Amino acid sequence: MEQPLLNRSEMIILQPSSLKESLKVLNENPDAEIMANASDLWPRIRNGEVRPKKILDISGLTNELSYVKKDGNVIKIGALVTVSQLEGESFVKEKRFSAFVDLISKFGSLQIRNVATVGGNVCAASSSEDFIPLFLALNAKVKLSSVDGERYMSVEKFLAGKRKLNRRPNEILTEISFEDPGPGYGSAFEKVGRRNMLIINLVNLAVVGKIAKGKIEDIRIAANRVKGKIPERAKTTEEFLKGKELNEETLNGAKKVFGEELILTDDMRASATYRKALLITILERLIKKIGGVQ
Repeated sequence: MEQPLLNRSEMIILQPSSLKESLKVLNENPDAEIMANASDLWPRIRNGEVRPKKILDISGLTNELSYVKKDGNVIKIGALVTVSQLEGESFVKEKRFSAFVDLISKFGSLQIRNVATVGGNVCAASSSEDFIPLFLALNAKVKLSSVDGERYMSVEKFLAGKRKLNRRPNEILTEISFEDPGPGYGSAFEKVGRRNMLIINLVNLAVVGKIAKGKIEDIRIAANRVKGKIPERAKTTEEFLKGKELNEETLNGAKKVFGEELILTDDMRASATYRKALLITILERLIKKIGGVQ
């Protein structure tokens, strides 16, 4: 009879009842794996990818870490906000945040959206996560909390590599925040996988920008892969587009620059050539969408 890869009895589950207590427990157990609703972690434990001896379960901290609020010009999202909860927030209905609607509509299934957390998606730190490109395009920051206090870091710097974070062993990601870009901005997101539902993406792309009177005043582009195995900004393409008129000449030039900026590799799910073609096509579509061009 096949034996399970990991017996739950081999793990110590730590379940503090408050954030303050969680930070204290983590400080005393810096080797503990942090878990919320485990939509990403538990499958990785089952298949033997990770074998934690201790798990810090913070799923019970929703009273403290499950919120969405606007503080001045900054939108703050608690780490334990679920995808379904985010879908119901008023700000995602605004035109400049339509990328959230695009993203959520293709995020897993209803059951997954009910448990998957925004903080967990960011901390998964892989190219299959959807929120990371959008947060990169929004210049988002993470708040890291510990017994030593709080510190802020851009999402870009927070990602150190595939499944690697610039997080100290005693820190918990407690919030993601970003500035409201303001009137005139738009955003769009698209992902492509091998089916229409429950998609593990082959590619995804987020664009945030301001296109006024046919001119690209500002634009930020992030994809699940640009030069490595984690989501990144396409900054060379951004610089090419800024200040230019939105026309076919500009779009053709952007596609060429973007294609040269993408340094992808083949894997078991798709070739680099196929991924690059998809991303270039999606980039043109999303820029046109934000610019109101059919």
